Formats: sequence, C-alpha cells, structure tokens
Amino acid sequence: MSDLIRMSRRALLGAGLFAGTSLLLKGCGGNEASQGNGGRLVAATFTGSWEEAHRTILVPYFAEKTGTTTNLVPQLAIDQVAQLTASANSPPYDVALLDEGPFRNAPVEEILQPFPVDLSENFQDLLPQYQTKADQWGPTIAVQAIGIGYNTERISTPPTSWEDLWKPEYAGRLGLVSMQSTVGTAFMVQLARMRGGGENNIEPAFEAIREILPNVAAVASNPGALSVLFQQGEIDIAPHYLNNMAPLTAAGTEVDWVVPQEGALLISPSMHIVRNPRERELATAYIDAAISPEVQTQMASAPYYFVPTNSKAQISGFIAERLGNTTEAVVDKLIPLDWQTISKNLPTWIERFNREVVV
Repeated sequence: MSDLIRMSRRALLGAGLFAGTSLLLKGCGGNEASQGNGGRLVAATFTGSWEEAHRTILVPYFAEKTGTTTNLVPQLAIDQVAQLTASANSPPYDVALLDEGPFRNAPVEEILQPFPVDLSENFQDLLPQYQTKADQWGPTIAVQAIGIGYNTERISTPPTSWEDLWKPEYAGRLGLVSMQSTVGTAFMVQLARMRGGGENNIEPAFEAIREILPNVAAVASNPGALSVLFQQGEIDIAPHYLNNMAPLTAAGTEVDWVVPQEGALLISPSMHIVRNPRERELATAYIDAAISPEVQTQMASAPYYFVPTNSKAQISGFIAERLGNTTEAVVDKLIPLDWQTISKNLPTWIERFNREVVV
C-alpha cells in the first residue's frame, strides 16, 4: 500500500499542474439574449477537453448569436456544488455543468433553478430519454463513454475485457482516477458489479482494488490529469473516457480506446442555471446553444468527440467507428448507472477511497 500512496501523491500533485440556426428564445424577442447587446456570462465547465471544446466551439457560437462575452471557470462538478452551496445568494457563475453523481447528491432546489423548457428552441430535439422530469432541471448536453484506454506501442494485444486490468503483465502500468471524478466512481461501481455487488454494495470494489494494487502506477486527480499520465508514459492502460483518449490518438500519441466486452459505461453530464444568476435570460440562451445541433455536431468531431444528445446532430469519425453513427445507436449501446442510489453513499465512498487508496 505504501508504494501506491507514494506514487499516487506524486501523480496527483504533478498532474494537477496541467491541470446558422437562430438562438432567439421563444417568446423572448425583447430580452438581452435576443438583442445581442454585449452582455457578460460566467459559466462553469470541466477541465481538459471540456474546457477546450467550450472555449473553441460553444463560447464563439454563443457570442455570434447573442453578442455575449462568456468567462469560463474550469472546475470539477463536486467543487461546483460545494461553491454553489456555500454562496447560494451570490453564486460564482450563472451556469453550472454537473455529472450525474454530484447533481443527484446536490441540494438542487437550493442552488439551481429549473431550465425554462418552453423558452428553448432545441430541448424538443433531444433524445426522448433526455426529456424527462429530471432533465428539466437542466438538459443533458452530451454523453460520455467510459471504456479502456491503452498504449498501442507497449501493449500489442488490445484489451477486450475489464478483467484484463488484473493481468500480471500490467504490473506497475495501470492508471486510476480518484472517486471525486465521475470516471473513478463509475469504474468502482463496475468493479463491484463484476464481483457480485453494485450500486447498493460497493465492498466488492474495494476488495478488487486491493487485488489490483500491484498493477497500479498512479491515481490521477481528474480525467485530464490521467490523459497527461498517458502522454508522459507513466501509465499504459486505464479506464478512461472516449473523448479524452480520442484526441490523443488524433494527435499522434500511441494510444487507443476500446469498448470492453461487458460494455462501456454511460455518463450523462447536464448543464444548469444557478439559483440566483446575474443573467437568467443569457444563461438560458447559453444552455440552449449547448444543446443545438450545430454545437453538438462540432463537439462530436475531432478533436473533442463528445457524443451528442440532440437527435439532429451528426456523428462521424472516431465515435462512429467505435460506437455507431447515430445518437440513438450510441446511447443504446452504453450501460447506465443508478446515480440515485450511488449519490446516497458517494461522500462516504470518496472519503474511504482517499483514505485507503490515494493518501
């Protein structure tokens, strides 16, 4: 255990350094969003490829349609919830981006407000499963798939199963992510399922982690940091998001991403208007831009590879090759998790993971 602690601390600290369609809102022809009068919005995003995609695609699209300047704040979802909870009357941003776990575990009615679906041009075009009552708190703006990333130069035979991560030839080569990140939590639930547990019983996952310790080289603080470890050659295999691995492949890094035979895991992050925003109309328009087919089609393409939730968005390239060429086909292929159940125990799991595995 002591070797893992030492390597994990170094990885956590080191990787942390890197750490045409109108957008006019229905029935709001006279508001700031439609007038394009040079407003300002503050929006949270995730670190890494999320921040890059939003800065490159969403923010310019929104600016063109509304004349609005957007300040992006890159932050993990769990930290967004903490900040919003601590300053509900004066939130640090107008728009939050949350993974399912932190969203389910958040005091939603205290920090968020329902998304005004009737003012949205694009909500009606989301896949049916993303137009539920829960989504009215904020629409799912993309789908992420967690599979297995690996170094193609050092691993000649591609992994085919989650069970492959236990292979002795991967000793000292496996990367993990802290449970403060959704990818870390989802992987732990998958481990529990493989050993007879699941969302209601995480104990088998901690037993599995103890078995896999000889293979672990580092525990990253977030998915972006895990990607850095791949680039630096500190790890050769890890559970990871498709949209984090695909850009590395496109950039010429000797890595690839595969769907395990048991299936890839489905993650559905959502975007929300905070309870006391500076600009409610602009926040609504910003989220509507995020679920537009134009933005989602671009974000599904190189170098970002986020799976769209808008049924009118197009899929091609890496996503189509690995998962399918329509939004319906891709989402149907991925395995969802019961975040309602997970959220009840997640803080305790995170504390235990940090105590037993990371620190």
